Amino acid sequence: MTIEKKRPEVKKGVVEIGDSKLEKEMKKRIQESLDDIEAGRVHTLEEFKLMNKGWMKEKGWI
Repeated sequence: MTIEKKRPEVKKGVVEIGDSKLEKEMKKRIQESLDDIEAGRVHTLEEFKLMNKGWMKEKGWI
């Protein structure tokens, strides 16, 4: 499945995911990001892009 088929619809800041497995994964990633920010672990935009690309490859989306 391509990322286009999994991409959530975004409207006025509200995300409708419709896939409970994907929703759980996204909530987990949000919490990890918040934990990193709180602990002072920050990444450059380029590092963030590479991490996300690796995550999408791991999920088989690209």
